[in-house]
Amino acid sequence: MFKALLDLRGSIILFILLAISCAIATILESIYGSDFAWKYVYATNWFGLIMLLLTLNLIRNLVVYKMYRIKNFASFIFHISFIFIFLGAFITRYFGFEGEMRIREGGYSNEIITKTNIVKLSQDKKEIDKDEEINSDSNFNLDLDVDKKIAKLKFDKFIPNSELSWVSVKNGIPIVSFLFSDDKNKKDIDLISGEEVHLGDIGFSFNYNTLASKFIKILLKNNEFFINTNQEVTQMIPGSDKKVILPRNEDVKIDNLAVYNINGLNFAPIKLLSSGQRLPVYSKLSPKKAAIFELSYNKETKKVYAFFGANPLAFDVGGKQFKVSWAPKVVKLPFSIYLKKFILSRYPGSNSPSGYASSVVVKDKDKTMDYKIYMNHVLDFGGYRFFQSSYDIDEKGTILSVNKDPGKIPTYIGYFLLSIGLILNIFNKHSRFRTILKLLNNTNALILVAFLSLFGSSLRADDQNVSKTHADKFLDVVVQGFDGRMIPFDTIARELMDKIHGSESFNGLSATQTILSIMSDPKQWRSEKFIKVSDKKLKEILGIKGSFASFDDFYGIKDNKSYYKLAKLSDEINRIPPNSRSTFDKDVLKVDERLNIFYMVFMGEVFRIIPKKDDTTWYSPVRAIMQFPKEESSRVSKILQNYFFSLNQAKKTNDYKKADEALSKLKAYQESVGSKLMPSANKLELEIFFNKAKIFQRLILVYLACGVLLFSLCFIKILRPNKNFFFINLLTNIIFIAFLIQTTGLGLRWYISGHAPWANAYESLVYISWAMVLSGLIFVTKSRISLSLGVILAGITLFVAHLNSIDPQITNIQPVLKSYWLSIHVSIITASYGFLGLCFLLGAFSLLLFAIGDKDGIKKQISISTKVNELSMILGLSLLTIGNFLGGVWANESWGRYWGWDPKETWALITILVYASIIHFRYIKSLNNEFIFSLASMFAFLSVIMTYFGVNFYLSGMHSYASGARIPVPISLWVSLILMIILSVLAYKNKSISKTL
Repeated sequence: MFKALLDLRGSIILFILLAISCAIATILESIYGSDFAWKYVYATNWFGLIMLLLTLNLIRNLVVYKMYRIKNFASFIFHISFIFIFLGAFITRYFGFEGEMRIREGGYSNEIITKTNIVKLSQDKKEIDKDEEINSDSNFNLDLDVDKKIAKLKFDKFIPNSELSWVSVKNGIPIVSFLFSDDKNKKDIDLISGEEVHLGDIGFSFNYNTLASKFIKILLKNNEFFINTNQEVTQMIPGSDKKVILPRNEDVKIDNLAVYNINGLNFAPIKLLSSGQRLPVYSKLSPKKAAIFELSYNKETKKVYAFFGANPLAFDVGGKQFKVSWAPKVVKLPFSIYLKKFILSRYPGSNSPSGYASSVVVKDKDKTMDYKIYMNHVLDFGGYRFFQSSYDIDEKGTILSVNKDPGKIPTYIGYFLLSIGLILNIFNKHSRFRTILKLLNNTNALILVAFLSLFGSSLRADDQNVSKTHADKFLDVVVQGFDGRMIPFDTIARELMDKIHGSESFNGLSATQTILSIMSDPKQWRSEKFIKVSDKKLKEILGIKGSFASFDDFYGIKDNKSYYKLAKLSDEINRIPPNSRSTFDKDVLKVDERLNIFYMVFMGEVFRIIPKKDDTTWYSPVRAIMQFPKEESSRVSKILQNYFFSLNQAKKTNDYKKADEALSKLKAYQESVGSKLMPSANKLELEIFFNKAKIFQRLILVYLACGVLLFSLCFIKILRPNKNFFFINLLTNIIFIAFLIQTTGLGLRWYISGHAPWANAYESLVYISWAMVLSGLIFVTKSRISLSLGVILAGITLFVAHLNSIDPQITNIQPVLKSYWLSIHVSIITASYGFLGLCFLLGAFSLLLFAIGDKDGIKKQISISTKVNELSMILGLSLLTIGNFLGGVWANESWGRYWGWDPKETWALITILVYASIIHFRYIKSLNNEFIFSLASMFAFLSVIMTYFGVNFYLSGMHSYASGARIPVPISLWVSLILMIILSVLAYKNKSISKTL
């Protein structure tokens, strides 16, 4: 069996086994949390064994197939890269660690609290500890030699939410607990055998001969409890009107259900234990994690316990005192970090955090170094990486995540070799890619150019309305965006509407009309249902029924004071590390962000339309008036007052002549004072044109119509090969023109936004659709079917992009996304989806041909489609692999670690393993045929769907392109799956016409 696992069949088995293991782990993580998935999958020896076997398998096959020869050099580099990657993973797993450092302002720290938990047993100066992640399935012992006798600590029980309470145990002590109450107060009193308390002038005792003249004694005899008193005590049974006065100075058995009364004071037994001990018990309201153990020493055994992270607790067992603790392992550094200042920035007019950073000083012996830690700005020192993670609730302390990764260098070497090997493989004339091209008798120049280009390109009432004519004149007023880019007002108005309302229009008003109305009369908009809210639980908190909330809905009245309903909730969530936030947490922050931006629109804070002399920063109206020198401030104030007064008058009279004149003066001021940063009039017009053109929305119908018509004509031509269709060439030309228009649109979006057009979900979907059409055009000379299928999928992808209300990134909410590594990672990995989507359609098309049977032209078309399918899969897998591992580089540069088994990255790995298995089918005789390859390529795309959509909606994690309320699995997906199964069954009957790959 071991030998079988080391051949190429074993490679596929190990690929699939690793993929299944990762898939199960992501599902377990979603249900039970990341610690559970880590304990039962990622940190297990069997999971490490799979990776070890993959490494050994790789080494053996490198030798057996002589991949070290010159003609296989590119493939050799690619395959050997995984040895470095596995080596780096091994070093990181067993020699690196992660933890956190907590520092208060004005304080030093050189201690890292690691993610490793330690259980410790000590007696005097002797101690023993064990690394152990305690949960309900734990099972371990600790043995400590004390005076030549063994003290054994045995794990018994884990309680995730606990508080101390008296419970019945063996070898415990007698204890009683009573609840005392009167008309005003309630109090629990515990008494251990031999104790007494005084209630006024009455002595209340347990197994104690009280000297009080008035007494109530509780006695334990033969494991039964009695009450003895010299006072008038009444016994009552709840639910019964019967009252009994207890005889004086006699032992009366206590009724557990009874309530006793003396002079208006009630007391009732809660617990009567002849052998009890105070131990942790489950309590839903308590966050404390507790572990219970059995400690045995010198022929005595007792229950002992420890709370996670608390100080060691002492217990007397067998004549000795032992201490037990359960806490994170602490690592002391040879240097210390001093926190000068924790900086928390907030939205204007709000308590919601918009970002945070730590200003620190690193002190190493006689050397000191100042540094500022924030997202995408990691501190590297002494082999450790420190990055901003969270902060203390009082905002006077920081929490830094710390990482030490000695495996980074071999891992990065592996990443580099992997990318070089995959790229060279496209050029290598002995590679499988070039071999298939030769079989197709086709030039590969277009493919190479196109492939390499992927890397180089990378209201309400009428009196609120502003007339559309005037609003159109406001479109080209220049605004300085949050990233410093100079944009027309039209752009920021549309972005704000998308962000807050989820649409570019409101009650028939354009984006600019709406925003101008809010700016000119914000008071009237406080009660307008304008802010989008999707989450059902969040709607209940706000007290709304529809999908939109007003500004006033976010505030309530308590004790005659106004309060923000999401204040406490959003503050708590902001202190949760991003990778630990639930879907609801993200929804709260998203809606909180919308409210804050709406408030900023009220205040005009987002509209930096006022330039300042000799300054590259533009200012909002309020800040300009407050911060500019007196003369300049007065000038600005006059211009703005004149404009908004004229605008409000115009809304009433519908005469916009003075408002237009005032607007002209505002534009003139921008041009005279801010000329250095003012974009050209042509650029402004181009951006406004792009906003209005809606290129990508209008391409949906073009792609779908052309794709369906082209597919229909090509399919008819397969059945009737001698018939020529003029429209096939016409549709091909229309698609090519549409592709050029989409390419132009992507270029325009890149130009006007200032960043690569794949920074969010919407842009990535548009980019994927572009790659799908590209993949079809690459193979168009040999397969028009490939083009038609790619175009249909591109149209569907664009349609999906415009079904979702995706927030445009107009604020610095997530600075981690502003990294060039992200642009490279996303552009490559999303382009791969286009090629793999084509594989899905070509696989389904080939199966359709199999179902038709052995007719003229069918075999030839199956062969062509399968070869194009394999070419597309090689390109798609290469891009996906490079993109996924470059994502690791981004994560390491932004978060301080390059792989965290986040569900999104894990499913991308699963997809790589799935397609890598299919690519190697040709080495296995029983799998080396066109039918199996087509079947596998069709169903493999489900992994891509899960990676891109499924993880976002159904699993937890950091990636949240489409995060929101969890939705049911679409019926269309189930229908598609059923159709795929039916198609597979129909094709199976003619699998005999299948050829080898």
